[in-house]
Amino acid sequence: MYVTDQPSFLNAAVELETQLKPMQLLEELKKIEDQVGREDSFRNGPRLIDLDILLYDDREVDESPPSGLSLQIPHPRLHEREFVLRPLSDLLPSFASPLLSSLNTSDAVRVLPLPGNRTLRMDETIVMGILNVTPDSFSDGGEYDGGVEEAVKQARKMVEEGAKIIDEVRRTVSVISALRSSLPSSVAISIDTRRSHTARLAVSAGADIVNDVSAGRFDPSMMASVGALGVPYVMMHSRGTPEDMGGMAAYGDVVEEVCKELGETSREAREEHGIYRWRQILDVGIGFAKNHDHNVALLRAGGSLLSPKLNSVPIMWGASRKGFIGNILGPGTEPKERDYGTVGAHLAGVGMEGPEGQILRVHNVKGASDASRVFDEVRFPLPSPLPPPPTKKKIDPMSRKPTTICDPYEQGGRPLSPSDAASLAATLHPSWSLNGDSTSLTREFEVKDWSDGVRLMNTLANVARNNDHYPALGVERRLGKKEWTTVVKCELSTRVLGGLSYRDFELGLYVDTEVERE
Repeated sequence: MYVTDQPSFLNAAVELETQLKPMQLLEELKKIEDQVGREDSFRNGPRLIDLDILLYDDREVDESPPSGLSLQIPHPRLHEREFVLRPLSDLLPSFASPLLSSLNTSDAVRVLPLPGNRTLRMDETIVMGILNVTPDSFSDGGEYDGGVEEAVKQARKMVEEGAKIIDEVRRTVSVISALRSSLPSSVAISIDTRRSHTARLAVSAGADIVNDVSAGRFDPSMMASVGALGVPYVMMHSRGTPEDMGGMAAYGDVVEEVCKELGETSREAREEHGIYRWRQILDVGIGFAKNHDHNVALLRAGGSLLSPKLNSVPIMWGASRKGFIGNILGPGTEPKERDYGTVGAHLAGVGMEGPEGQILRVHNVKGASDASRVFDEVRFPLPSPLPPPPTKKKIDPMSRKPTTICDPYEQGGRPLSPSDAASLAATLHPSWSLNGDSTSLTREFEVKDWSDGVRLMNTLANVARNNDHYPALGVERRLGKKEWTTVVKCELSTRVLGGLSYRDFELGLYVDTEVERE
């Protein structure tokens, strides 16, 4: 059982190479914990730092040496911890994603780390508002030209309309400083620049993110500077320079080649300059060294196809008021008349199956924010609310016929040998045992509420199915002398799993349709 009454915490999964043996590695991790200042706490309670070994190649380890440390690999509770599986799914999607989907929870949220121990939640489509107060902007004609006060006014308006990031294009310290002192700390400020000197000045004035359309190609010092600054870095795909990029829009497969080139840029930033993936954002560069068909092909591929090719690094879409939208809408369509088309392009890019946390860089914040909120609600619907506990009419739940959750008759359950059952018992929970002449093992867990019960049941079912077995599992409400309790039951048996007595085992998910509710 985990302690839920504790502050939010950051969790990450790291893949590394080592010459240390598993137990030696664990000993080194414990030394790091001591150096950082970890103090002993109660089990599963809050702690300053907690380092665990989840996997070690394909090895299985179970060691308890005299030193007092014990080590099990794979980690015995890996399958039930969403906060571990979510970051692990970025590294090993084929391993972690099936376990994650079985939990059916969303308590763990990807975040983008910002300066000042702040984070930006990435559990929705993020809108970045373009703040351009210069008189030469191609799309707004200097509409916002009016100095620092006008910049702050427009930025506040964008935040009210739903922007989570403000992208400052004017590149002046005075504007950045004024924005930081005027906007909520929850709002991130991005500096749009190709120059490392400008980036350093902007971050010192309060900018949180560096947005570089050249991805370090214009200024060889940019990546090293961003790595030293320790801020998130947006790297956009392009070729050549703004003057000659049109002649470089030649691709055999634009999706594959853009992803390959962006992937190499991401690798360079990570391995050579310390800009790790949790601080990277990748922009496919709509309109940069791409023709009309290339832009459409990238949007058609969308986040669902691009994200796995880009190692699950957050994607930014920058199609706002671009020329290809005008081509689709018709000749003579002015930039400010392309906002509705921009919404269509961006939502196509995000995609119904695309990941959370994609970023839309837009001029019209209100339109993008409203559209993405509706779009997210449709593609990420909240789970159906669980029935509340009965409050008035007392009914014996065991008198009703249960609705079966895991029926071995229907799901191909097969008989287990005693040794198979013992092995599966240990897999489901390290404290369980089934040995000797025993033919069955029944465990009951009283949980806090119905939601926790379903979650635990799904976890047990997923682990069992991965072993090609189907124990009897269920959640039920029990009426005690004064109140109802929620219980998860699991029966692991050579007899039950053989399909001989399952229907005599009163177990299932009870639907309280007969109970009056307040």
